[in-house]
Amino acid sequence: MDTHIDPDGQVFFAQIATYLSLEDRKRVREAFDLARREHGDVCRLSGELFFTHPLTVAYYLSEHYVDASALIAALLHDVAEDTSVSVAEIEAQFGLEVGKIVDGLTKFDRVTAQAELGRKLTADEVKEATLRKLFGMMANDVRVGIVKVFDRLHNMRTIKSMSPHKQEEKAQETLNVYAPLANRLGMWKVKNELQKLSLEVLEPEYFHELQTYIEWREAEQDEQFQAIAQKILSDLNQNSVQVVEVSTAPINIYELYQHVKARGQMRLSRESEFPTRIVVMLKDLPDCYLALGRIHALWRPVPGEFDDYIAAPRENLYRSLHTTVVYQGRQIKVRFRTLGMHIESQMGVLTKWVGSFTMPLWPREVSNRIDEMLSAISESIDQDGQDMGGGMQAILDDVFRDQIVVYTPNGEMREMPRGATALDFAYTIHTEVGHGCRAATVNGHDVPPNYQLQDGDSVKILRRGSHPQRAWLDENLGYLHTTVAKAAVRRWFRRLPRKEAIQQGKELLQDELAMLGLSDYSHLLVASWFGFTQPAEIYHALGRAEILPTAVAGKVLTDSWAQQPTSETDQQVVTSHDGEWFIIENTGGRLARMCGTCNPRPGDRIVGYIRTDGGVTTHGISCALLRHDDMRGGRLLKLRWGDEAKKNAQPVSMRIDVHDRDGLLSEIANLMRDEQINITLLCSRSIDRHGRRQATIILGFAVAGVRQLVGIVHRIQAMVNVFSVQLLPTYNNFKQMSPTQSETPHTDNAHEHEHQEGTFAPESGAFCPFVMLMGGGASIMENRQ
Repeated sequence: MDTHIDPDGQVFFAQIATYLSLEDRKRVREAFDLARREHGDVCRLSGELFFTHPLTVAYYLSEHYVDASALIAALLHDVAEDTSVSVAEIEAQFGLEVGKIVDGLTKFDRVTAQAELGRKLTADEVKEATLRKLFGMMANDVRVGIVKVFDRLHNMRTIKSMSPHKQEEKAQETLNVYAPLANRLGMWKVKNELQKLSLEVLEPEYFHELQTYIEWREAEQDEQFQAIAQKILSDLNQNSVQVVEVSTAPINIYELYQHVKARGQMRLSRESEFPTRIVVMLKDLPDCYLALGRIHALWRPVPGEFDDYIAAPRENLYRSLHTTVVYQGRQIKVRFRTLGMHIESQMGVLTKWVGSFTMPLWPREVSNRIDEMLSAISESIDQDGQDMGGGMQAILDDVFRDQIVVYTPNGEMREMPRGATALDFAYTIHTEVGHGCRAATVNGHDVPPNYQLQDGDSVKILRRGSHPQRAWLDENLGYLHTTVAKAAVRRWFRRLPRKEAIQQGKELLQDELAMLGLSDYSHLLVASWFGFTQPAEIYHALGRAEILPTAVAGKVLTDSWAQQPTSETDQQVVTSHDGEWFIIENTGGRLARMCGTCNPRPGDRIVGYIRTDGGVTTHGISCALLRHDDMRGGRLLKLRWGDEAKKNAQPVSMRIDVHDRDGLLSEIANLMRDEQINITLLCSRSIDRHGRRQATIILGFAVAGVRQLVGIVHRIQAMVNVFSVQLLPTYNNFKQMSPTQSETPHTDNAHEHEHQEGTFAPESGAFCPFVMLMGGGASIMENRQ
């Protein structure tokens, strides 16, 4: 591992002589002389001349045959920052191309920025602005990023000379920024070393323990590997599959660290399992697939452990076939790739220059992927309204974190950060497509815009609008994950003329209040909560998306609930005869007490007997006091034990109007399950209207608080075919209803519930003849019309 090159440059110039022209070598020599002269005898903390740092960075580049302009920029990248020589002077002497690379590598100009802003910048602002500048320049020339990665590699290799605090700061920054950058550039070997060096600084004791384990594990695997390799070579040669090499993949210490951490292990034992990984390098691409088939014939493959990264390369340019097989009772991971793929997986974007002098290693699809990444960086950087250092989190989240690959209906590939939604995808196609997105089809199934995409999904956007929705900006609703899409939405609303923003804001507030069942709520009161004196001010803020409708909904519901008398919930605290207290659910608001004869306890199945005074006695299901006639007389409630966490849950009822379709009730139920909410009442009715079947659904449930309810309302509103959602008075205020003979089994298609009589008017206490109760709700209720 080279930590620095001798300042005379002999090793460096011997290396570049193997591939650069005489003219290019003369230009590099000029840059060498300038840097050597300007840095003089200044030394680093480690004791060697400072000049050895830029020289070593340039040498790292030369090992990968990188061109003369990048080498010159590497030699001069600290000259413009630490000496009197300016970027303009470098550009004048070495050309515009070199000048731009050097500029991208130079720290943000703190003095100029402070003069323009009229204030002193914080250290964090300068750091973020420097990174933003770096990535902005890299979007135009990938060599800026490459030089910076090697610059950080040399700094990490010599980090021990820094103070412990500075070491930890640099190591954490390396893990957060530069290792992900190296990964996205496909520089796998450099990425691994950056992670390794950072881990050694941040977790020194654990690092050495992991290192000891790796040494032991690799020694243990060696004997097994020899037998496996011999078997693979013999079988493939017999079947005319041309093998270049069979080797073991080294254990990546940072990957092992993450693996152990994810499993909650604090320490590794000799028995800790980490599968052997074998790399089979083959002559050409067809041989990769032939070899895969032969290995599956030799040993049983593990189901679900096959990945084709040749047909669908990873975002970091990696290409291989992956499988896992069982050998002598242990799992073995096998990778198949060509020599070119292997070099590409090690060096990524650097193969563009390596291939120029050895073999063609830079196919069009790889070039396209790099262009897409640089374009994504550019879009994230160029957001409107960014303050000092802004846009950095967008780049880190949207570009350098884990990526997935999804496809357009035409098979075009799109790389997106893991967690991206169908709506995010719409914005990658075109801003107008994103604005008009109201639903999508993923793998042939209709999904809402906030559907989270998975690797390999095929996505078709359904445009049913012309402008974005303000609620998309509420992160709790999960519509948008990428910062580029969020910026596009904000930009649309910021550009609204004042008069139009006020009109739209007013309509938005009216719609939000109607959805909450509070249409008559005072707009002036809402405005006052946000510090405004006139409704027009809140309208304007809503119209420009400076205040989100979900924030208004939360305020309104909080105030509304506070003004209501304490409502009866479907839970009660009940005290037993010996003084213990328990929470009982589904009493329907009736006063409850415990049976002193059977004395039920949590875990027992319980029912409630409705007494003549209207109260409920809680019995165990097998209590001797319960007669057979009680079971059939309509006087029993199905109860269950509650818990303290749900004691203050707020009962809610909701009306949902939809264009009927299969699977809708299931989606609603899944949403409630994900929110850990029990549906205690469900009524549904479907009718034909103008040749199209529409359905109305009434839900009863309890929520933990306002924030949860607002999220549920808006998520249901976003579901495909839902055209209206409205909260109703709480279902505990309904007149008690009975399913009687009209109760029907639940199906997942609302049109199965067809009834010609009865009306939906639970808010008025009218009889609802098409009732279905779910999730432990009262199974027998009195029929009072």
